[in-house]
Amino acid sequence: MLLSWQSLLRWKPLKVEGLRRAADGIKPLETIDLTAIDEEQPVIRPLPDGNNGLYLCPICMSALEQPVTTMCGHVFCKKCLTTAKILFHLCPICKKSVKKYIRIYT
Repeated sequence: MLLSWQSLLRWKPLKVEGLRRAADGIKPLETIDLTAIDEEQPVIRPLPDGNNGLYLCPICMSALEQPVTTMCGHVFCKKCLTTAKILFHLCPICKKSVKKYIRIYT
């Protein structure tokens, strides 16, 4: 349905004067400058775990050999995941469909 020229000439924009956001008029407690370079360097440390630093494959429960990750983010041995993928085409942890996986180089 096409609009007529008369209806276009009578068109008026919506009134926006009275619209306010809930945060209008609230002053911030402090301003943080995110562009400044912090003098403090981040501390890099290994993640705490109970495996003495080794990540274990959830399928074979041994140290990862040729680690791969699924698109849902779970990490397995390449051999374990390909075996599980052939049988079920699902992630063994979350049961999402596994079409491909990504090799993790350590």
